[in-house]
Amino acid sequence: MALPSTPQCTNAFSNIINGKPRSSPIIHNAIDPSTGNPLWDVPVASNEDLEDAVTSAREAFKSWSTTPWEERQACLLELRRVLLSYKEEMTELVMTEVGRPQQFAAAEVDLSADFLLCNANRSAQQKLIPEVIQEDTNRLLTTHYKPRGIIAAIIPWNFPLLQVVAKIAAALVTGNCAIVKPSPFTPYSALKLAEMAVPVFPPGVFQALNGDETTGPAMTAHPGIDKVSFSRSTATGKKVLASASSTLKACTLELGGNDAAIIYPDVVIKHTAGQVIIGSLYNSGQYCLASKRIYIHEDIYTEFVQALVDAVRECKVGPAKEDVMLGPLQNEMQFNKVKEIWEDCKDHGYAFALEGGPRAGPGYFFDPVIVDNPPETSRIATEEQFGPILPVFTWSDEEDLISRVNNSDNGLGGSVWSTDIPKARGMAGRIEAGSVWINSFPNPLPQCHLVGWKSSGVGGEWGLQGLKAYCNVQVQHEYR
Repeated sequence: MALPSTPQCTNAFSNIINGKPRSSPIIHNAIDPSTGNPLWDVPVASNEDLEDAVTSAREAFKSWSTTPWEERQACLLELRRVLLSYKEEMTELVMTEVGRPQQFAAAEVDLSADFLLCNANRSAQQKLIPEVIQEDTNRLLTTHYKPRGIIAAIIPWNFPLLQVVAKIAAALVTGNCAIVKPSPFTPYSALKLAEMAVPVFPPGVFQALNGDETTGPAMTAHPGIDKVSFSRSTATGKKVLASASSTLKACTLELGGNDAAIIYPDVVIKHTAGQVIIGSLYNSGQYCLASKRIYIHEDIYTEFVQALVDAVRECKVGPAKEDVMLGPLQNEMQFNKVKEIWEDCKDHGYAFALEGGPRAGPGYFFDPVIVDNPPETSRIATEEQFGPILPVFTWSDEEDLISRVNNSDNGLGGSVWSTDIPKARGMAGRIEAGSVWINSFPNPLPQCHLVGWKSSGVGGEWGLQGLKAYCNVQVQHEYR
């Protein structure tokens, strides 16, 4: 496989169809968010390319779906080995296309490898062997899990490598074939991963298409695609679900969040504030599970907010290739959205514990903002900011608090911080969200199911339940 040996040479990108690279007369260039300059040429897939990919996937599915589970696991391990052998180059790609500082870009490569390892090391029970429902002298009832077929994996721009691996690892190990469509903002690491996979998987099992605005809708409505796994905004997720309904294909949607962090008065203030800032500003806040609303008990409110400000001031903002904690926002569209929310706060006269705000170009840099007790009907409180702008609120009564926390259309995650673990567990259980962390910033793991409540998603992925999401269920009734 011809992966470049140095980061300077990572400039040849192709769509991968039926185990072969394919170019296009139409070329697209993503933008380096640290500089605002165009990045490398990348081909834009045509409708014919999509049809060819679906055809080759359906042909590959005939044999891949019956390949023994252990052989499919071995392929995941081999892809992991290849990925880690190019860790430096892949880190460089993620740094450049996302604008993520080096240590966090490297962490994305490592976590991607962990997802491959997790799915390649399933125990016998987690290989979805038939489950006995009932067995007696008269009958045997068993549940069987069969691969769905062809999976369309539509990937967001905030974690372009990890999201690909998390979806294809579960899809492929369960016997499906996958066609990946990366975001046009960040197509490079996904296409390079598919290039790595060419010698690892049979042709047609893992393909990747960089498309335009028509490619995603064409995939979601395509009768030859059996399931869509989509991660992005709630608004776009609704369109995906509506499109997929035309063929009644399965959908898993991991959508937006507006997660709350609840701070009790018994915490160690400086330490907890530092951890909360990590959970809020990781990847410059461009993280679905980021803590986007901070509720601080009134007894420690002033001191805790100052600790948050102090923690943020230690986070240097700058280009991804410098020694910084926070890189730029990934694209101009997101930069402008965060800027609009910041301007809305200023226009309404909200108090700032830390004003921050947008920097002049080049690049999409935004200094972190902390907004002090804005109205809970404000844009900063009700919208998913997806950037380094953070509202903080005070609370005193638990019943009032949980009502405010759950007064959101979203239900992706949340966190509770307290040294009183029984109390923290009780509060965590009342949060209307799919994942809740106690005394930790949001830190999803490949062995744990990830699911959104309310407008944060449909279905879920990751963990053993996530494997089952890529399967059709068949119950066999055997009479004796």
